[in-house]
Amino acid sequence: MQKGRNIIVAPNGARRTKEDHAQLPMTLDDMSACLRDVANAGAAMAHMHVRNAQGKHTLDVGLNREWLTEMRARFDNDLVIQLTTEAVGMYQPEEQIALVQGTEPEAVSLALRELRPNASYEKAASRFFYELSERRIYVQYILYDAADLSLYFQMVNDKTLPYNGHHLLLVLGKYKKDMLSTPTDLLEFDIKRLTNEGISWATCAFGQYEHQCLSAAMSLGGDVRVGFENNLINLKGQHAENNAELVHQITNLSQKMGLNINTAEDLRKNISRSFEA
Repeated sequence: MQKGRNIIVAPNGARRTKEDHAQLPMTLDDMSACLRDVANAGAAMAHMHVRNAQGKHTLDVGLNREWLTEMRARFDNDLVIQLTTEAVGMYQPEEQIALVQGTEPEAVSLALRELRPNASYEKAASRFFYELSERRIYVQYILYDAADLSLYFQMVNDKTLPYNGHHLLLVLGKYKKDMLSTPTDLLEFDIKRLTNEGISWATCAFGQYEHQCLSAAMSLGGDVRVGFENNLINLKGQHAENNAELVHQITNLSQKMGLNINTAEDLRKNISRSFEA
């Protein structure tokens, strides 16, 4: 039986504001309204960047805990809520680690190169990664290029990164001109090895070809992340009405491809199995 695909939504990111799109969620109430709609459109997980009173991306522990608690109270039956430790040039590894240690997320997204920028950070990063596994926090390791994927394989091989309880996010277009991704960007990653080793992965793609990239990923067995963090344009080449429109588009594409879409309950079952691997 073919596995279902997980649709993750990234509704705001760290840098965009309502000047970019009026429906980009910046406050707790904005996020609540957005998550209600994207859950109805087919998303199983939400990648949430918390914003402070000034609208800035923040890793403040108290504020992240407040948003996380509120979103889980409202949507726990409909979505897996994923916090992010992404530094976006503002935070050091110690601050990223402190965010997770000071909250109780079900899932967390982190950039491998940010927690382990060089070999001198490897011991501390490894302790953190194993702590996440012990706490059964589902980790999404963000990988921006083939070098990041090689580092991931190296750390798993060296047992400085646990083999279970996580999946990968392959980011397309982050470091390309105008951050415009295309489906061929997937060829930079060793998808065949990921498939052969049974490693769960998803992709996200910057720019207007987001959905073409995501449909290519789904055809190769991957999950997808969609939303205003990476792209504002719908398949008609127009500004999407909201995040739910982009989620709905990828849901429709999946159905046309004959693929099943997982619910949050399905995803949680997969998460539980991932810790037993």
